[in-house]
Amino acid sequence: MKPVIEVASLRKSFRDREGLSRAVLQDLDLTVDAGEFLCILGPSGCGKSTLLNVLAGLDSVYEGRASVNGGRVGYLFQEPRLLPWLTAEGNLDFALSSCRVPTARREELKSRYLAMTGLSDFRDYYPHQISGGMAQRLALVRALCVEPGVLLMDEPFSGLDEITARRIRSDLLSIWEETRKTIVFVTHNAYEACFLADRILVMSGGVFRHEMRVPVARPRSYEDPAIFQCSRDVIKAFGNEIDREPERTVLPAAASALVDDLDRHTVARMNN
Repeated sequence: MKPVIEVASLRKSFRDREGLSRAVLQDLDLTVDAGEFLCILGPSGCGKSTLLNVLAGLDSVYEGRASVNGGRVGYLFQEPRLLPWLTAEGNLDFALSSCRVPTARREELKSRYLAMTGLSDFRDYYPHQISGGMAQRLALVRALCVEPGVLLMDEPFSGLDEITARRIRSDLLSIWEETRKTIVFVTHNAYEACFLADRILVMSGGVFRHEMRVPVARPRSYEDPAIFQCSRDVIKAFGNEIDREPERTVLPAAASALVDDLDRHTVARMNN
């Protein structure tokens, strides 16, 4: 079966303040199968979010190939990015309408995912009336309601307290086990990666350094000592890569064709 996501020889650069070209992604190769839960683990600044932006179509200036064949792509950011003047249900309706989800299916989709995340009683609440954890769950519902075949998640729980984050991770796994959507999840938390993923890729300096299959059976529990041991193994085996400051390759002037300052159109899309 053809992979849902295929990346080949992907390279991406930006200009720094001195006008030098800095490589952010360096000859990346990646395949993700349908229904797979992949975690990309690495330090801040290693290129994880840039890769997700390429896969989401938010950044189209790069060299190499990146294709997503699983239908609509959903994207969950670090912040909920809810529209404050709309209620919870209004935020969902806006996304459903924008993505042209058939009207006949909208109520079913909203009810299903609101129930799965414990938000059924909060349809009429505005974003400022709910907690940060509830807002992030609502953002997850919004991403799922538009029926994506692929869900990209950029450290979506990093701003939450650990107790709330654990609950939402468990909610996410329950939804994934029921829907089997293809998920690419970016994190710098080794325990989170071991709890969620089928497979972990460790990234540093714009390069995938290591790959690991998570040897823990599903369904999973936070109290399972196998998850704790897995996270220790990840840190032990890959700790130097995770902790290393990302190294940036300075490219010669001839390579400047790969450099991109993200045009206004892309920035506008990223902030929507």
